[in-house]
Amino acid sequence: MEKTPFDLLVVGGGITGSGIALDAATRGFKVGLIEKNDFASGTSSRSGKLIHGGLKYLKQGDLALVKEVGRERAIVHENARHLVIPIQMLFPIVKNGSFNKFTLKIGLSVYDRLAGVKKEERHFMLSKKEVFAQEPLINRDTVKGGGMYIEYRTDDSRLTLEVAKTAFEHGALISNYAEMVEFLQDENGQAIGVVVLDHASQRTFKLYAKFIVNAGGPWVDKIRRMEGELQGKRLHLTKGIHIVVPFERFPVKESIYYDVKGRMIAVVPRDGCTYIGSTENDYLGSLDDIRVSQSEVDYLLDCVNLMFPSVELKQADIISTWAGLRPLIHEEGKAAGHLSRKDEIFISESGLITIAGGKLTGYRKMAERVVNLVQRKGGFPAVPSKTETVKLTGGRFDNGEQLKQCIGSIARDRRYPGMDAETASDLVFKYGSNAGKVLDYLEDMDTKSLIAAEVRFCIEQEMAMKLSDFFLRRTGRLLFKRKDIPALLEAAASEFARVLGWDGEQAQKEKVQFNEEYAHALQFI
Repeated sequence: MEKTPFDLLVVGGGITGSGIALDAATRGFKVGLIEKNDFASGTSSRSGKLIHGGLKYLKQGDLALVKEVGRERAIVHENARHLVIPIQMLFPIVKNGSFNKFTLKIGLSVYDRLAGVKKEERHFMLSKKEVFAQEPLINRDTVKGGGMYIEYRTDDSRLTLEVAKTAFEHGALISNYAEMVEFLQDENGQAIGVVVLDHASQRTFKLYAKFIVNAGGPWVDKIRRMEGELQGKRLHLTKGIHIVVPFERFPVKESIYYDVKGRMIAVVPRDGCTYIGSTENDYLGSLDDIRVSQSEVDYLLDCVNLMFPSVELKQADIISTWAGLRPLIHEEGKAAGHLSRKDEIFISESGLITIAGGKLTGYRKMAERVVNLVQRKGGFPAVPSKTETVKLTGGRFDNGEQLKQCIGSIARDRRYPGMDAETASDLVFKYGSNAGKVLDYLEDMDTKSLIAAEVRFCIEQEMAMKLSDFFLRRTGRLLFKRKDIPALLEAAASEFARVLGWDGEQAQKEKVQFNEEYAHALQFI
């Protein structure tokens, strides 16, 4: 990277930065991307894990946003079928809620039209009796009917990784644990590069680029301050948390999106669990240590027990949590829940381009707008965005049948003695069409350890550097299979030590660091 003069250098390895790198690389730009921690370690691994069209934004009259992200759902699904899964979403009509039967019907019809929903996936309405037949746990005293429509569930951190890997496949140079510590400016004060601290070697490097894009998510204002005084619009950070409980304690038949206490709450079953979220509160704390509070947990438990009183969910039922920040654009006088999710681009006097706001679902269009701007400002050839049809690296499937065939093929693979349909499905829904590459690592292992094979794949193919990179962002186990980790930790740590050359002291340090993160998932401030 130090020897490459870039057309475009992206600071930030979340979904927005990775998306920009992919869009620019596929148009022929020389692209670099740096991330101070791990890919997706900020907001992009802490979202609601839904690729959705923003039904609630219809209430705010933001039809353009609903139209854009609604149409993007199908594109992201097409390019990453293993990670973006269509699900049925029940929207119950509640007494004194935001929607009645008429307005929900209108809202879902507009939603279908704006989002370009296929005929077979369009919404249908449910009577009160049909809602209770569909979801018997729901509160019979407050629900008056409902609507059923299609949304998409995702693994946000793996989606980010796949986008970053695909950018690399198209020529982008990328690095995690590479922190920008200083801007380089010419005699006219224009930003021409950055000084980067490589956390692996503790060495610093100078990288140069014609254009620098600040895609730091919650950190964008901090980065802006590094190159000069913060001017114009600024971020308004809000915090959301999710709680995870065993599916048997909250056995919903499908995902549910409902209105309670003036807030929209999602209940989503996955991986033997049910997760619930989210809260939305202004946030002024540390950007590097975002913790779940007791009051937020109590709020979500109340939200669940109001809508599903027979479940009687308690704090002791929670098996994991996560908290994240939404980097929204500040609007004077507006509360957190009413701020726009639109993305905006700022250009400073030094030429630094900053993008902030936006949603996970709309990452591809956000990237397109940034690269279009760079293209115009830099006088580059007017090449249109190509990412609408670029399959992500693990998403090389043309249809759902090919995805099923891949699962069947992995299930028949005898390189792992313990292979069964569930294990095969789990591998494919993580690694997609690359699942066979994980099993390739078993061929030169004396002990056929699937966890060791996954670790090696994630280090060598996905730049995992730490145990939390693997257990949280590469595999999601810390969120949805937390109880399995103690039995896997030693084998995973041993493989990390072997591949990365950790000595005994370093291995112990890494395990202590991970165990702190493991404990934080159930420690509330």
